Amino acid sequence: MNYNDVFVEQVVKREKTKKDHVCKILLIALAVFAILVVNIVPLLFGIGYLFLFTGALSCGIVFFCFYTISGQNKEYEYSLVNDSFTIDVIRAKKRRLSLFSGSVKDFEMVAKLKDERHPYSEFAKDNVLRANCTSGINPDDEWYIATKMGKSKVVLTIEPNDKLLHAIYRQIPRNTMYRPGAVNINKKAD
Repeated sequence: MNYNDVFVEQVVKREKTKKDHVCKILLIALAVFAILVVNIVPLLFGIGYLFLFTGALSCGIVFFCFYTISGQNKEYEYSLVNDSFTIDVIRAKKRRLSLFSGSVKDFEMVAKLKDERHPYSEFAKDNVLRANCTSGINPDDEWYIATKMGKSKVVLTIEPNDKLLHAIYRQIPRNTMYRPGAVNINKKAD
């Protein structure tokens, strides 16, 4: 029996930005305005019998607003099972969408986003697909993964913990800039 299977999961919650808060306020204001227009305009023209239709339309606007605002609550789940790495987006703790799935052995580079030896700019070309799967809190903890998905080049920005980085390192030690123990040596020297 082989007991060397690897299974690592990590969930990273995306923090809301100022842009998210502004969009939420604008969406609520537009929804209130739309509901007022939908309900008041027919009454001004004496078409009061459309009350059921305008009420249903108002409920639809409220549902759309709620669905959009709750969708801003995102979590990213990184999971590594043996050499299969997947990233799922979880919206409002209900809806799950698979963002990326691939083999760790296909990764060209795994490095810190702010690494001088292997700069992110090498992969920042126009024909490269990008996905930011981080919390947005601490840019110093962000890493990038350069790989291929089908025929397209992909650069994923993630915020992994040491356990996930160590599991990736065990799979592809030459293509990652993570070195187990290097961080601990520097911390002891300080």
